[in-house]
Amino acid sequence: MRKVFDTVERVAGSNVDVLILGPTGTGKELIARAIHRRSPRANKPFVPVDCGAIPDNLIESELFGHERGAFTGADAKRIGLLEFADGGTVFLDELGELPTAMQSKLLRSLQERRIRRVGGREEIDVDLRIVAATSRDLDAMIRNGAFREDLYYRINVVRIELPALRDRGDDLGLLAEFFINRHSKEMGKKVTGLVPEAYQVLKQYPWPGNVRELQNVIRRALALTTDNKITVDDLPEEVVVAAGSRESPIGVPQGYFQLRDEYVARFERQYLADLLKRHSGDVPTAAREAKLPRGTLYRLLKNHDMDPADYR
Repeated sequence: MRKVFDTVERVAGSNVDVLILGPTGTGKELIARAIHRRSPRANKPFVPVDCGAIPDNLIESELFGHERGAFTGADAKRIGLLEFADGGTVFLDELGELPTAMQSKLLRSLQERRIRRVGGREEIDVDLRIVAATSRDLDAMIRNGAFREDLYYRINVVRIELPALRDRGDDLGLLAEFFINRHSKEMGKKVTGLVPEAYQVLKQYPWPGNVRELQNVIRRALALTTDNKITVDDLPEEVVVAAGSRESPIGVPQGYFQLRDEYVARFERQYLADLLKRHSGDVPTAAREAKLPRGTLYRLLKNHDMDPADYR
């Protein structure tokens, strides 16, 4: 992340286009906004465009605008997002979702820095900086013919790659503390941090939703906790279950919490096997005996790759 921040500082003052890559939830829009705020364009518009959320039949009009009467329902002239952002920065989020037909039109506009509204004849000059982002593998899409190579090279002037949260080491604890401080104030609570057991659960969890998921987990825990620190009981059940099922890397010395997790995982597997045997694989009956919600029991079984049908 230090490398990411250093790149942001170095490119912000220039006018080059930037491509941000990274899994969903890693903060690509935050990086784009940081580039804009540190640029000479900071007092001009920052216009985010979610390329995957606009229907294919509307995206040309959304980006380029349209003239009155250009199509059915076009009762008045409308400027597009690219024209609206004149002088500022356009953030093209999820660029990989852009339809192929629109990729060629966007490429021409980026090369010329000129647009033409739908139904219009006049070309309009626009002064834009493009920051694009995607969680998709554009190289693979180019090989498959799903993304234009020339558009890729036009936007990929400076490339910033954001790591997944699970690859950011102790950043997890720093981010968790940051979200606790921020959201506890918003909620009017005096929560000062995490108990060690809760932090260990967060470290063991793989975080498929990355930083966005961590923020949501912390907000939920703050809403539920009645203590001055977040405990394991305040964390979502699916996070605790998934964290407990992860194995430690080979050759890494195991501490108390790692060893405890292994013992718990072994206990869970044996307990679930005995439970299913007693009830011949009948999950609803087994869940009643275990005093667990049926969904929780199903998740535990899935985590241990156990099929109730094998016990019928």
